[in-house]
Amino acid sequence: MRVVGSRPPVTVLCGFLGAGKTTVLNHLLTQSEGARWALIVNDVGAINIDARLVAQGMLASGVDDGRKQPVIELGNGCVCCSIKDELAESLAELALTGRSGGPSGEPFDHIIVETTGVAEPRGVAQLFLQRNPFGRSLADLASLSSLVTVVDAAHFLSLWNSRVAKHPPGELESVGETKKDLFDLMLVQIESADLVLVNKCDLVSADELEAVHAAIEGVNGRAERHSVERGQVSREVCLDRQLFDPRASLSGARWIQRLNALAPQPGKFSGATVFKSGRTTSSFSAKYGLSSFVYQARLPFSRVRFESLLRNGFPGLVRAKGFCWWRESPDEMGFLSIAGRRAKVDTLNYWWAALVENGKASLEDRPEMIRALWVEPHGDRRQELVFIGQSMDEAAIRASLDHCLVTSV
Repeated sequence: MRVVGSRPPVTVLCGFLGAGKTTVLNHLLTQSEGARWALIVNDVGAINIDARLVAQGMLASGVDDGRKQPVIELGNGCVCCSIKDELAESLAELALTGRSGGPSGEPFDHIIVETTGVAEPRGVAQLFLQRNPFGRSLADLASLSSLVTVVDAAHFLSLWNSRVAKHPPGELESVGETKKDLFDLMLVQIESADLVLVNKCDLVSADELEAVHAAIEGVNGRAERHSVERGQVSREVCLDRQLFDPRASLSGARWIQRLNALAPQPGKFSGATVFKSGRTTSSFSAKYGLSSFVYQARLPFSRVRFESLLRNGFPGLVRAKGFCWWRESPDEMGFLSIAGRRAKVDTLNYWWAALVENGKASLEDRPEMIRALWVEPHGDRRQELVFIGQSMDEAAIRASLDHCLVTSV
């Protein structure tokens, strides 16, 4: 039991539709063993079917035998974006006051949040990391224990093979698209995970299961991975350990680690502290041809050439992310994101060099990290792209990117 007055730990359970999150949750509930847990179940529909299933499962299994583990329903939105404030309020209330089923003020031993299938774990984690104008955050009231992602082994492998390993060149699509597709969302959920539960592993062969583990390691080498059948996982694995690290968890994605390894000074990237990380290899990487490399240049891309290159595709590419400098819009910091065959190019911000040139900042205003990146005559403008894939032709990709560079600026 926890000490009364301490911050209750919070586990966030993510995973795409049909991966088995609710099954995992119901199995965990059978192991509560007298502990007081609170549940927050999110669904995007007007009727929260998952919450109904959890409550029904608790009654059927005898878990709700007078202790009344509370189930809070959050519907009509996703906890990582449109109803984030509602989630924060529910977590704060549970942490501060407790709910029915125990003496007033008695803290819960654990709070479990089951997100909707389209939620991104990063958005939930930020509730514990970002402080409001009064200097407070959810971390003052509750402790984020772990970000857990449930993956359907067969479904994930099918998407991996169709989008990455076996797709022919010439099929990269949706340049400029801002909406994530299914494969992109799965990768995002894996990239932010502290623990990945590879569910339904009994429905794939041993070789296929190994391939799934290899792919997940290639995307997020930091996350723990456990193979489970029918959502059966022990509370010791899923709940009773502190896995979330505010410095490392949101930097677990391999593309972030590769970019952070280039950072000359500690700083911030995507809400996570930059840290030094060397290139890692494993038996999985060697066996399945998984590799990554960073492309860097101090010349702008022709956006026309670059988007033509994207339409031609990169065989074997799993993920590409990073910063782009365009000849056509030299003030804007571009950001590329590719997941399988889906690519999008956004404007992330303005280059510091552009702010200086336009009189909106001075050289003295530059943060230390920007100073370390500064190279005259174009300041912090640069190409810095990470490519992660399976049996990629690195030399060919580099050559095609070089062809997009404009030598006269």
